Amino acid sequence: MAAAAAATTTSPAWASWRSAVPATSASAAGGCFRVGAKRFAGLRTASTCPHRVTRLTTAHVKSGEAEGRPSTEETVATGGGPDEDSLRRELETAIEEEDYARAAALRDELRVLQEDGRSAVLAANARFYSAFKDGDLVVMHKAWARGDHVYVVHPSAGRISGYEMVMQSWEMVCDAGYEFPLQIDLRDVEVRVRGGVGYVTCLEMVRTKGSTSWGKQLATNVFEKVNGEWLMCVHHASHFDE
Repeated sequence: MAAAAAATTTSPAWASWRSAVPATSASAAGGCFRVGAKRFAGLRTASTCPHRVTRLTTAHVKSGEAEGRPSTEETVATGGGPDEDSLRRELETAIEEEDYARAAALRDELRVLQEDGRSAVLAANARFYSAFKDGDLVVMHKAWARGDHVYVVHPSAGRISGYEMVMQSWEMVCDAGYEFPLQIDLRDVEVRVRGGVGYVTCLEMVRTKGSTSWGKQLATNVFEKVNGEWLMCVHHASHFDE
């Protein structure tokens, strides 16, 4: 795990920002990378109906066009080899039948599959933060799964649901006037994978050019496996004040 975390922290990455209008205060707290909360007001969703959003203009890509993907709600994640659940079932059967040689082989195969899954999710996490760091909307479009089930929660902002609305929120961030690339660091990185779902938790630290202080956010990034590729379906970041 330590090696995986170290590899992630040295990969291109990005962290979220501190809002200029914190939800609990009328004045901005210390930190950097400020984005006015009002910029996201039109994208916020009601807690009683998270997918009911007033649609704004369609998000566009700054350079090039993102590759189209079928909706992940209509696509069954598939892989080229056995999945984790089937291996677990085979392992349980082998143990029940006292076939310990088979059980040992299955246990090794399961361990390799889990390690491969963690590495793949960490790579997807690094791609997401690389897009963030560089303000690259083309890569950001490709990093996310498609469908109404995806959502993002930016610091001091509400939940934004649906692929197009999520992309529009990132467009607002990239058009906010920051000088890219941003200076970022990821700490306390942990990854968990089970079947076709994986998640990464970490402490995001970000500093814009010319700033002497770091913004800190706790983040949870959820990924789903679609046609053998790990894509982000949830990004939730909240301020961390020590």
